Amino acid sequence: MIPVPRYIADADNSPLLLSVCSLVQSQEKYDRLLASFARVGFTSDNSEFLAADNRAGNRFDGFSWTKALLAEARGSYVIFCHDDVELIEDGFDRLVARLAELDALAPNWLLAGIAGGVWHSGPSRQPVVAMRVSDKFGENQRRGNLPKQVETLDECFLLMRRSRPVISSYDLTGFHFYGADICLQAELAGGTAWAIDFHLRHHGDATRGPHFRACRREFVRKHASYFPDRILHCLSGVLLLQKPDT
Repeated sequence: MIPVPRYIADADNSPLLLSVCSLVQSQEKYDRLLASFARVGFTSDNSEFLAADNRAGNRFDGFSWTKALLAEARGSYVIFCHDDVELIEDGFDRLVARLAELDALAPNWLLAGIAGGVWHSGPSRQPVVAMRVSDKFGENQRRGNLPKQVETLDECFLLMRRSRPVISSYDLTGFHFYGADICLQAELAGGTAWAIDFHLRHHGDATRGPHFRACRREFVRKHASYFPDRILHCLSGVLLLQKPDT
């Protein structure tokens, strides 16, 4: 029997606008996230919710969970967020408006988020940041004229178009620097990353954890080969992408 092909004429033919994907370690935090999205207009008619289940242990790390959920997502846009994110007053309509604004401003955008490091050629060793967020460091913090092109994004809230996916590295592991990594992957693919004006609360405690230094070392080792001697602005600090033997 001759196979019957399925012809694809439209790269984005989803009836859903958004897939909200979360890395879930705490059911209590995730319940708060779900309730907050429901309050501000995310419904089963316009969105789906997927969870990478780390409640009983780390089945996924920062680099693997986005790949696993992207393969299952059906929305035109895919959000990747931590389970400790809570929406406040900005909701579905606001996010759709911000994405339309970004489509018009930068048609080659591949990634968006709520906080990122901005490329800066000066001598400062402190990261230059663009963001709109409430967290442990302050309420409704706003830095930069948003939307703002950035070179890295915070992992707590990332967004891409499903028809233009960006895949994180396969040779890095852990829970740090996967936001910076995926932004560099987008850059290599010819796209850009942006911080947008979408206010939310991040309940994270910003701890670096016992494996932070090892993740940073492996991240620098890899990307120094592709971006030698680049000074990279991340939310956690400024990195010099330099090979260890130089």
